[in-house]
Amino acid sequence: MRDGSSRLLVQPEAWINADPDPHTRSTIESLSANSDLLAAHFNAKLSFGTAGLRAERGVGPSRMNRVSVRVAARAIGSYLLNRELAEKGVVIGYDARPDSDIYALDSARLLTALGVRCLLIDEPCPTPVVVWHQIARASAGAIVVTASHNPSSDSGYKVYGPDGTQIRPPIDEEIELLMNFDSLPTETDLATSDEVSRLGGQDSISAYVQAVIPQSDESSISGHSTEWVYTPLCGVGGATLEAACSRAGISSPIRVDSQFEPDGSFPGLPFPNPEEVGVLDEAFRTADRSNVNLVLANDPDADRLAVAIRTKDGWNQLSGDEVGLLLCDHQLNTTTGKDRLTASSVVSSEAVAALCALHDVEHVRTLTGFKWIMEPAVSRPDRNWIFGYEEALGYSVNDAVLDKDGISAAVKFLEMIEDLNSRHVGPLERLDELALEIGLFVTHQASGQFESLTIKSRLDALRNAPPEEVNGSQIVTTIDWLEKPPPLATNLIEFRSKDGVRIAIRPSGTEPKVKIYLEQTIPNPGGDLAALRSSCSENLKSLGDTTLSWFG
Repeated sequence: MRDGSSRLLVQPEAWINADPDPHTRSTIESLSANSDLLAAHFNAKLSFGTAGLRAERGVGPSRMNRVSVRVAARAIGSYLLNRELAEKGVVIGYDARPDSDIYALDSARLLTALGVRCLLIDEPCPTPVVVWHQIARASAGAIVVTASHNPSSDSGYKVYGPDGTQIRPPIDEEIELLMNFDSLPTETDLATSDEVSRLGGQDSISAYVQAVIPQSDESSISGHSTEWVYTPLCGVGGATLEAACSRAGISSPIRVDSQFEPDGSFPGLPFPNPEEVGVLDEAFRTADRSNVNLVLANDPDADRLAVAIRTKDGWNQLSGDEVGLLLCDHQLNTTTGKDRLTASSVVSSEAVAALCALHDVEHVRTLTGFKWIMEPAVSRPDRNWIFGYEEALGYSVNDAVLDKDGISAAVKFLEMIEDLNSRHVGPLERLDELALEIGLFVTHQASGQFESLTIKSRLDALRNAPPEEVNGSQIVTTIDWLEKPPPLATNLIEFRSKDGVRIAIRPSGTEPKVKIYLEQTIPNPGGDLAALRSSCSENLKSLGDTTLSWFG
């Protein structure tokens, strides 16, 4: 274990002494046979990405484990103590992944020992439930132990700051600096389990549902007759969504039974991400057996929503941009006032901005991630927040939860379906209507894995010498987001062509991957909209391949 020890952030023996996991010593002894492998676990610490800390479970400061979690909790506690926020406290929740309950309890025990008031929700529950409790209790922060839709081998740690949103600079940077691995917390630094204040899981869910989901009056309940199939993808959303539907007077879903109960091993779902091809296949089979045309899915921590509709040509899973446009349309049509405020990320479709402009409603384009999308909701208290979204299936339909919320978004979507049914229009037909109102917006994504240095050098080259054309279409505008003023500055380049195409390129925040977001706009579409969409999609796919070749 001495080989390469100078490169290590923490010496393995010190880790063994601090880690309560009895398997740690044997694991480290196995790793020590390969100095590079040992260094991969011990030469760097976790850092906050787009959605908090997230990594594979394992030993060392670069993995999720009880020691890393305790160090993170100690850093959060120090941050709150330094700002005299300890008495306002922290709400802690967790998902159904292996060890999530242990990480949550360790966090609560350590914070309690530091003198930070804690409330631990002591059963797995959706992320939006925890986030709502922070706001409702005026707490200084929240922690949700979740890796959302990552593979089952991963765990994660979402952190919310004093304003109720996911932490963003400079708070995340300040907490990271306080994540000190020079001295590791041990059992003597933690309060006992009995000293931790707790809230029952069912009580926490019931409070969220009653506060966030508007209760339907008796006269409207009989009108909600849409049949639908639902899967929480073995996550924690099932019970909460059904309770929310009951309160809203919406018919209960047909369950995907094999995926309804929480199971952090995600059987049959190596990537429990509803954006991945094939993840909703079991839901489609369930719907086919019941002759149902609508499928809804939450991701495992229930902060995202996926929607699919059966057509004569098979199942059509709506893109995040399409669901976002439909939900925004519903919000605009069911709210009033000149003070309404909406937002979306810069890599999402510009259709929502166009729709808001048509309604004379303010729309803000933000950096990627809901920590940025919700920032206008808290920095503009004079405005009436009604909607925010990102293309990665995240939606905010109220200001009761200052984060994406797949539960309340699902209820809103089902209410929208009923409104459309009342005039004999389906969601796909409404998208056609919207195309005639604001123009046709078609989106596509491409991505590729490359060395980080390759991605950086190619992006720098594109900044220094932007392309004059792509696939024969002249580039008329280049926008370098690194030149934007703080806090908008980010490593993102946008190109716009004379044919109404927008290409946005950025590196992934979590892996060595370049991500490319493409959109084509037809201001005044006519004729066969389906054929026009298909033509745009093929064009965007080709453009995506060309853009990826710049990095190859």
